[in-house]
This record gives sequence, structure tokens and C-alpha cells, in this order.
Amino acid sequence: MKYQITSFSEGKKGGQITVTVSEGANRRSFTRHLKRQNGAWVGLNIDERAIPLNERYEQELTEAKREFASAEAVLKALLRKREALIEATEDGPVASERERAITLATAPEIEAAEDKVAEATEAVDDAEAKLDIVRRELPLMMEFRRF
Repeated sequence: MKYQITSFSEGKKGGQITVTVSEGANRRSFTRHLKRQNGAWVGLNIDERAIPLNERYEQELTEAKREFASAEAVLKALLRKREALIEATEDGPVASERERAITLATAPEIEAAEDKVAEATEAVDDAEAKLDIVRRELPLMMEFRRF
């Protein structure tokens, strides 16, 4: 985004800048507080899309991670339940048959839970990719150069 610095002031704790974006009827001014970071003046991005898009995709990632954690917890609980049922079987000639029956009986639930985990993993990966793109293309903070 092309901008022009219309005013700049520097204080003890940082600075303030006013920039003008576009020309003619579309001309807009933004004032940003700046801070020194590695020798550069850094402040909030002047692109109006930066904050809402970053917030949107951060929220999407948070929700995807929450879904993943929930799906993973369900799967772990089902696996523990199956293991507990198998451990509860008494030793003897029919023990292996009981274990096989328990495994077969719990298989559909466990497979469904594994599918949910896989879907949630894909959603997290997708949300992370979207957020990475937004952070790269529209970072929350940008460097301002004093001309």
C-alpha cells in the first residue's frame, strides 16, 4: 500500500506519525503511534483489512484447535474404555475370544472418533495456512520510514 507521511513527531517513549493514503476523493489520513524496534519505527498497519482479517483467522484457528482437542479427548476416552474392558476379562480359554469381541464391538465408535480427529487435524492445518497468509500479506504491525 502506497502512503505519504504528512507529519512525524518523536518523543521519549516513541513517536507518532500521520500518513495519507490514496489521492483525490479516496484520500484518507491515519495517525499511528510508533515505537522503536531494532532501529526502525513500527506501528499498526494502515491497511483497514489487517486487524479484522488477523482477528478472524486467529479466531478460526482457535476454534479449529478446540475441535481438535475435543475430538482427541473422545478418542482417548474410547481407547481407555476398550483397554479397561479388555483388562477386566478373566484369564482362561475364552479370554482371547472376549478380547476379540470387545475390540470388534468398540471398533465402529473408535473409527468414527479417529475420523473426527483426522478432520479436525485438517481444519487446524487449513486455519494455520490461512493465518500465515494473512500475517504475511497483512501483518498487524508495519515499519514506517521517515523520509
